[in-house]
Amino acid sequence: MNKNFEELTMLRKSAFEIADFLKDNPENPVSLSLFLLRLGIRDAGVEDKLIKKTAEIAFGADDPMELTVEDFQHEFHKIASQISDAPDETEQTIYIVTWIGQHLFPRVYPIAMNF
Repeated sequence: MNKNFEELTMLRKSAFEIADFLKDNPENPVSLSLFLLRLGIRDAGVEDKLIKKTAEIAFGADDPMELTVEDFQHEFHKIASQISDAPDETEQTIYIVTWIGQHLFPRVYPIAMNF
């Protein structure tokens, strides 16, 4: 096995272990990049697209507090099919919007808390 591959494997495992230790979940999102990796998303550009789409939806709404998880979920699924758009599987979208609200756009955080 290639030494670089072994190191990357160890780093990836370490990142997952740290996230688990920090109790990574939709109410306490630790890392959007790591979350997307867990979903099987390997395209680094997806994270930027999700951030831009979140801002577009939130800042383009007449009343952002009336937005629903489904408003985001449908658009996120268009960006990455691994993000579920099933009505009973909203945890992925909640995780993403909460992380973005906590780390990038504080105005988005109350929207996530309103889901």
